[in-house]
Amino acid sequence: MPLGKLNLKTSKGKVEKLLDRIRTREISVDDLMLFHEWAQAKREYPDGDRCKDFETFKVVGKSLELATFLSQDQPCWGQRLE
Repeated sequence: MPLGKLNLKTSKGKVEKLLDRIRTREISVDDLMLFHEWAQAKREYPDGDRCKDFETFKVVGKSLELATFLSQDQPCWGQRLE
């Protein structure tokens, strides 16, 4: 299991998708702040796919890489993280 911080360097499209969901209030400011704090913490991540649920949205990825942001009603895949 890799130890480190989540790699937040991502494509412009993913950032635009996140910002659009914030503008339409699909993602709460509180959950966005929780995501930021969670992403900045150094921790072990599984080698494979993983998912973290922040109530109003979900983040999926593989190891230290960010794959995408999902809406609240979209299903996660991979190991669920606390």
